[in-house]
Amino acid sequence: MALTDDRIARFSRQLLVPGFGEAAQERLLAARVRVVGASAVAAPALVALVQAGVGRLWIEEPEDVAPADVPGWLFPQSAVGSSRVEAAAAALEPRSRHVVVGPYPMGGVPTATLVFAPSTAQSLAAAEQARRAGLPHVVVEADGEGGAIVTVPPGAPCFACARSAAGSGRPPQPGIAALSALAAQELLLLVALPGTVTGRRIDLVRGVTTTRATARLPGCACAGKAESQGAAASPATE
Repeated sequence: MALTDDRIARFSRQLLVPGFGEAAQERLLAARVRVVGASAVAAPALVALVQAGVGRLWIEEPEDVAPADVPGWLFPQSAVGSSRVEAAAAALEPRSRHVVVGPYPMGGVPTATLVFAPSTAQSLAAAEQARRAGLPHVVVEADGEGGAIVTVPPGAPCFACARSAAGSGRPPQPGIAALSALAAQELLLLVALPGTVTGRRIDLVRGVTTTRATARLPGCACAGKAESQGAAASPATE
């Protein structure tokens, strides 16, 4: 998608970032990002993706807005009881006229996936679907005031190889916004600057991040044909 004058004006600060440039912004504007989960944990990431200029944001979320969602970044008190997808779209669309926000369409083909699923089983399913399609994806594991982010470019060790074996299961606290925003940043790098981010896991504990490369578990299916297919599907870097 070409950068028109109004888009250049809207994203002028991003275009000045060293190593970013017009080609990176055009990739963002052309992207179709599927976000699995739209609870309060996902809200900061949704805002960041829209403000960064992702062209189309598809939200997959069957639940309604709960009272616990309101203290976050996205949902007003008046949205309680309404569809999270509809409420998120209503809150996000005014933040950038260049972004289309809506429900994940049946048969839709995203270019990247961001996962905020409420359970490990759902996270594994969404991540595996993205891996099989050769799509870059990021999976968030919220835990208390922190958690972990697993970044999976095409061909990298999968989420199943890098996920936490166990978690405390505590409800998210206000500090989770940092984890959510960091997840959005990881996805933006995968989309805008493909090939620059390797498979990695970022842990956020008490405001401090640690990063390590992910490693493939022996015998995992992610070492098979999907690796070469994903590498072939990855767009060229700048």
